Amino acid sequence: MRRRLLSAMLAAAAAAVVLLGLPLALGVRSQFRAEALDATQRDVEQVRALIQSADSMAVAFRLMELLADASDVELMLLELDGTTVRGTVEERAGSSPLYPDVALARTGRVGRFTDGEVVAVSVPLRLRNEPLVLRLVRPGEVLNRRLRLAWLSIAVLAATALGAAALLARRLGRRLALPVEALADSARRLGQGDFSARAPRSGVPEPDEVAAALDATAERLAAALERSRSLGADASHQLRTPLTALRLDLEALELGANGPSSPLVQAAVTEVDRLEATIDELEQLATLPTGEEQVDLAALASERLASWRALARVEGRSVQLEQERVPPVRARPAALGQALQVLLDNALEHGGGTVTVSVRVAQRPQAPPGPTDPPPRRAVWVRLCVADEGPGPTQNDLDGARIDATQRGGTRGLALARSLVEAEGGRLRLDTVGETAVPCVLMPAA
Repeated sequence: MRRRLLSAMLAAAAAAVVLLGLPLALGVRSQFRAEALDATQRDVEQVRALIQSADSMAVAFRLMELLADASDVELMLLELDGTTVRGTVEERAGSSPLYPDVALARTGRVGRFTDGEVVAVSVPLRLRNEPLVLRLVRPGEVLNRRLRLAWLSIAVLAATALGAAALLARRLGRRLALPVEALADSARRLGQGDFSARAPRSGVPEPDEVAAALDATAERLAAALERSRSLGADASHQLRTPLTALRLDLEALELGANGPSSPLVQAAVTEVDRLEATIDELEQLATLPTGEEQVDLAALASERLASWRALARVEGRSVQLEQERVPPVRARPAALGQALQVLLDNALEHGGGTVTVSVRVAQRPQAPPGPTDPPPRRAVWVRLCVADEGPGPTQNDLDGARIDATQRGGTRGLALARSLVEAEGGRLRLDTVGETAVPCVLMPAA
């Protein structure tokens, strides 16, 4: 954030310096050129007055040489067609190009011209009743030196302004960024479950308002979580008590029966075990995760199938597991265990025939590469599917649009399973195998 603030303020200061400095530099150049031309015009008009008062051409030429030597300028007498009559520089004598200022002087006006190398002014005059043009030329070194000094001064001022803006931007960015960074740290601690985190105050009104709201939210979340934990602990205790009694009754029934226990009693004991395991997992899901956990989906499915196999045998059905070696996924075992339980419950209650649980590696390509991009990287996902010989659930079941399990053999809990899987960074989708919809859990490999 500090870097973005510094960059934005420096960009604004640089834009302001350019928008102000560039017109100023151009204006200084125009002003200095105008001053140089005005001074040259005054000199050439004075020279014209002296030459016109000369008694002869020889005297006029001698005056030109003296004035040129004394003033370090170049004087030229030209005919109207541009031919040089007399010049203080020998190589300029004879035929010369028609200068822009001379072209104006031929019409009786004052001609002014500068190109950075010379400053020239031409004026019309009459010498012994002959119309001529007097041209005075100064080297542009003095003008260029003034321009360079002026532009250097402007550049120094611009650099000073940018330096001051950088210091101010750094100080202001630090003042604005520190409260936001402190808020981000408090929010991060709050997200990790530390509800005692409080955002510091900085004296800046807006971040302080956010800090106050964040502190109030932390207090409310802490109170709500405490109530939830208390309720969960009470509910767990209330559920475990009858389950313990039921287990004792079932064990007594097993001991008192003559011969081997009936399949129904064994299935009931298995269901009690599954209910206790479900209570443990729900307690784990009610608490915030303390760190990253990794799960082997194949091992998790293998461990969970024993209880469902017992339930399936009671109904004359079977549960099979098809697995391959898969990499671990980053998720909480309780969340994936509950999602798997929902899928198996639906398959046993609303499906038909053999239930097949498959765990395989699935690779999903990323976005297609461009013409100059390297080959696409393939993200490795682990896929767990629960299929049976029934019609399978529908997309409405997955979206939670229909939750009544009595309507047309509908499924239950798929929306809950979907939320559990997506909370762990995975996906729950329906794949079509023939005419059967098969729910599949997709988790990215750790």
